[in-house]
Amino acid sequence: MNRGKFIAIEGLDGSGSTTQIAMVVDYLRARGISALSTKEPTDNVIGGLIRGALTGVYKLPDVSLQFLFSADRGHHLSRLVEPVLQNGRWVVCDRYIWSTIAFGSLALDKSWLCEMQKYFRVPDLSIFVEVSPKECVRRIKEDRFDVELFEEEKKLRKVWATYRWLAARYPKQIKIVDGNRQKEEVFKNIAYYINKLLEIKSNEQK
Repeated sequence: MNRGKFIAIEGLDGSGSTTQIAMVVDYLRARGISALSTKEPTDNVIGGLIRGALTGVYKLPDVSLQFLFSADRGHHLSRLVEPVLQNGRWVVCDRYIWSTIAFGSLALDKSWLCEMQKYFRVPDLSIFVEVSPKECVRRIKEDRFDVELFEEEKKLRKVWATYRWLAARYPKQIKIVDGNRQKEEVFKNIAYYINKLLEIKSNEQK
C-alpha cells in the first residue's frame, strides 16, 4: 500500500484556513482518496493544557508553552498521523510546526524554535493562507465575543512576518496562497499544489 500524503494548512486566526481544510478533504475524497482532517493543538490532555494557557486560564513561561506544543505534536504524530499515513490515507492538519514557530516568535528566538521543530516530520505540502493582520482582526471581531491571546493586530503582524520569513527560508516546503479573496478562488490555488502531489496536470495558476 502506498503511503499517504501529509498536508498542513497554516494561517493567522481569521484567515479562513479551517474552511480551506474542509474543502481540501472534500476535494481529495471526490477523487477517491481517503482523507482525514485533524488539528494542532489537539483535543487530548496536552492540547487542553495548551488551550488553557492560550485563553488565560493560567500562565506559563513561554519556553514551557513551547515544550507543551512539542509534546502534543509528538503524541499526535505517533498516535494518529503516522498510523493513518501508513495505511495509505491522507492527513490534512489545521496548523503544524510552522504555526508553532510563527506564534512562538512573539516571545522567543525564531532560530531556536526552528531547531526544536527539526525533530518532527515535514509535511509533503504546507500552505500558508495569507490574509493581512488587519483583515484577520476584523473577521475575528465579527465572529467572536472572546479574543484569544494571539488575536491582537500588533501581535498578528509579527506572526505574519515570521510566516513570510519561514516561506522565504523554506520555499520548497511552504507555499503562499492569497487568502484575501472568495473561498472558492483561494481553494483554486490550493488545488494547484494538491494536483502536483497527485501528479495531475492543472490549468490553474498558482
